Amino acid sequence: MPLRTRTTRKHEDELAGVAEATTIPFERALPVGLLRAREAVMVHMRPILRAHGTTEQQWRVLRALNDVQPMDKTTLTNHAALLMPSLLRILKDLKQAGLIRLVRSQTNRRLTGVILTPRGAAYVAVVTAALAQKSIILKQVIGQDTVEQLLDLLRTVELRLSTIKTGSD
Repeated sequence: MPLRTRTTRKHEDELAGVAEATTIPFERALPVGLLRAREAVMVHMRPILRAHGTTEQQWRVLRALNDVQPMDKTTLTNHAALLMPSLLRILKDLKQAGLIRLVRSQTNRRLTGVILTPRGAAYVAVVTAALAQKSIILKQVIGQDTVEQLLDLLRTVELRLSTIKTGSD
C-alpha cells in the first residue's frame, strides 16, 4: 500500500508530471549503483571477515582505530560510517573481546577516547594481511588506475554533497 500524504488532486497531478520528467531507470539510480558496487566488493571480503570472527561494522571500527588513536566516539562514528547507537553496541562487544580499551582524555576528563589493546592491534594486523591479499586480486581485476579514479570520484561526491543541506535539515 503506497504511503499517503495530504495533497490535493491538482498537487498529485503536478507531482506525477514532475516524476515522469525526472524519473531515471532504477539501474541508473546513484544509490543503487553505489550499493551494487559495494556489494560486488564486499562479497569477496565478507568471507575473510567471517573467518576471523568479525562483522563488517566491527571491522570498520577496528580499522579506523588502527589509523588514528585515541579517537573519540563521535569522530569514530564518522570514520567508521556508523550511527552512535550501533557504535556503542560494537564498542561493548569489542571491549568484552579484549580488542579495545576506553581511555580518558588528557585535556578534557569528561571525554573518553577509544584505543586498540595490544591484542586488538595484533588482531587487526592479521585480518589486514588477509584482506590485503584479496585486495591485490580485486585491484588486478578492476585495474589499479580504475580503483584510484573511483576512490577519487567517491571522495569528490562525498565532499560536494556535504556542502548542501539534506531534506531533514
